[in-house]
Amino acid sequence: MSLTPSSSPEINPEQPVIAESANDKFSTGISLDVLRGIALLALLITGIWEFGGFNANQQAFYRNGPHGGNFKLYAAVSILIEGKMMSLLALVAGAGIVLFMQKKERPVSLPAADAYIRRQIWLLIFGVFNAFILLWPGDILFPFAVAGILIFAFWRLPAKGLFIGAIVCTLIYCGKQYWNYCDDKKDYKKFLAVSAVEKKFKEDSTARFKKDSIDKTKDPILFKDTLIKNKLADSLAKKNDTLTKKQAEEKGKWEGIAKAFKFDSSAKVAENKAVRSRYGKVWNHLMVRSQYKESQWFYKIGVWEIASMMFLGMALLNIGFFSSRFSSSKYLLIGSVAVIAGIALGWFRIHFNSLSAADYAKYVEQHAIPFNQFLPLEKMLLAAGYASLMLWLLRMNILKWLMKTFAATGRMALTNYIMQSVICSFFFYGYGFGYFGRLQQWELYFMVAEITLVQVAFSIMWLRYYNMGPLEWLWQCLIYRKRLPWKKQQTTNPTI
Repeated sequence: MSLTPSSSPEINPEQPVIAESANDKFSTGISLDVLRGIALLALLITGIWEFGGFNANQQAFYRNGPHGGNFKLYAAVSILIEGKMMSLLALVAGAGIVLFMQKKERPVSLPAADAYIRRQIWLLIFGVFNAFILLWPGDILFPFAVAGILIFAFWRLPAKGLFIGAIVCTLIYCGKQYWNYCDDKKDYKKFLAVSAVEKKFKEDSTARFKKDSIDKTKDPILFKDTLIKNKLADSLAKKNDTLTKKQAEEKGKWEGIAKAFKFDSSAKVAENKAVRSRYGKVWNHLMVRSQYKESQWFYKIGVWEIASMMFLGMALLNIGFFSSRFSSSKYLLIGSVAVIAGIALGWFRIHFNSLSAADYAKYVEQHAIPFNQFLPLEKMLLAAGYASLMLWLLRMNILKWLMKTFAATGRMALTNYIMQSVICSFFFYGYGFGYFGRLQQWELYFMVAEITLVQVAFSIMWLRYYNMGPLEWLWQCLIYRKRLPWKKQQTTNPTI
């Protein structure tokens, strides 16, 4: 993941950070810093869901209930933000790979490939620390680091080849969504078969009961003899009226799938109790999620999702997308079309997700594709659309002060990302203030706004005196195995 500045670590105070007029061009490094800063800050809008207890179970409560204000707020954030900021970060990370490899000057004499692999390995270690020590199961540093290593060999491809790579990975990602849905369909068919067997058991039991209802007015000796024979036959039949281990597993598997779409109040109570406990209990509770995110999820889904956006980022860099090579009208057109198309796909997903939540068995019977079939395209379109609109603002020199703020935050992305984990885990988990599950959805967004203000102010003040953030500096020292300078030379008017 490209969390360090893509340009030189220090911006020359004599040069403008943002273009001074609509005719000026912004640099690639500045555009990537701005996009990285925006994505990082917006990433917390959905990241705080899991930190604060507004997880999939609580979201199911809104999907299954009346679609009032809480559901509409959740749906809007899901369509506009959820998954899109990680895609935008991957887009920037892909461009950062090429810039890192093309960089000519380094603190020590070291082949570019060696420096890059060291960079990714240390990023991986930061991710493990974030997930298993700071207890953030939604960590993205680890999957970004591994994906960056896997696609490293393709960085020399021309733009056409990189676009093809992005398309192939996106199609595989879409295929994975359909594949998982087909597995659900198979599990549902197995469940129906087991249900038919259970129904047959019930019918046989009823038939035996009627057979045992012998008229007691008949010969008592004959009644007694018949009853003994029926009991023997019943005992043998009942042995066969029990589901096999395989049938029981097939039934339980589908019931577990269907249950995941429903709100479980007991699960909410249990989770609140676990996460509001001391560090050891919180670690035991969240460890399973972290392991899943950094193993099973990544190798099944995440690698294709992240790689597709990294390929796209590398391709866009090669055609000058991040260096103001396009006209203002082209940035605006691309951004508007992509965002509108992405929102349309997002509405499709939310609508059919609500149908599946109401009755997943009925949804599986009536629909050929899953509700999230086009989620990969939705993420790609919105991430690329947001990037294009932000570059249009840079090109037009609109909101210059805000762009500078985002650039400062983006230059300290690794520090700010880890800071988010520290602040949120201490505020929500039991070894801190224990606010997990105590805030409403809208209150969580106020928490995001407060953290954003803190990080923006911290980034601006820090970069007045230092070339890079503290963790960025540590990362560089670890990569090059040398203590590097990080303080700025004193000037009469330090700027970011």
